[in-house]
Amino acid sequence: MEPLALRRFIQGSEKNILFCGDDDIDMAAIYLAAIIHAEGYDMDYVPSALPFPQSITISAYDLIILSDYPREQINDERLKEIADFTKQGGSLLMIGGWESFTGLNIEYKNSPLEDVLPVKLNEYDDRRNYDQGIAVTPLDIHHPICKDLDWMRPAVIGGYNEFEPKDKNACILCGRKIEISAMNGILSTEVNKEEIPLLVMDQIGEGKTAALAFDLAPHWVGGFVDWGTDRKHIDFETGFIEVGNMYYKFVANLLKSMF
Repeated sequence: MEPLALRRFIQGSEKNILFCGDDDIDMAAIYLAAIIHAEGYDMDYVPSALPFPQSITISAYDLIILSDYPREQINDERLKEIADFTKQGGSLLMIGGWESFTGLNIEYKNSPLEDVLPVKLNEYDDRRNYDQGIAVTPLDIHHPICKDLDWMRPAVIGGYNEFEPKDKNACILCGRKIEISAMNGILSTEVNKEEIPLLVMDQIGEGKTAALAFDLAPHWVGGFVDWGTDRKHIDFETGFIEVGNMYYKFVANLLKSMF
């Protein structure tokens, strides 16, 4: 399927979001896009395969989301505009993936966004896959993003971008690797003590900036996409998503906290 041009989804909201990446709206991007739409926000969407449109006015948005959006699709001039927009009161959220942060091809390392992201980026490939799952736990249980979530039964992810918070106190979620072994048919499970930074949010100038280390769509999202004892079915465009109610609540909380 050929990628579509800039897509607009207007609902008359006071908040306007620009979402770039995650393939296309009928592919991985549907997970986040469906929840943005269900929460009532206005949204413009740019597919991963398309260059950042020159017609876009950065200041027209309240929140810009870059999720697995290739660095080669957006030039330094526009990245500097996004950095300035953030410092002047806008919000920027980068979500993990092969083409986020440093990624496979040194994506946003040494770019104009590096100074406004709340994390230090690796010099080289920062992708980390883990086959036995990483439990996601809160460092600040009182943060609005963590509100009304079932932390008594935390979900797991399958991979992440490795980064270091610029301010350790700005880290909201961390991950701990689950280690499963078997001997003579008997399973043993332990949780590694090392804490992996997964969500960092901070102020930059007058604005907000956040870094989520894992993707919100398969495969890195892992079991996190099904987190919760109830299911949420959301129709969007010609498709739909069916996700766990805690996953939905987490994404809704994350979006709300960016404003």
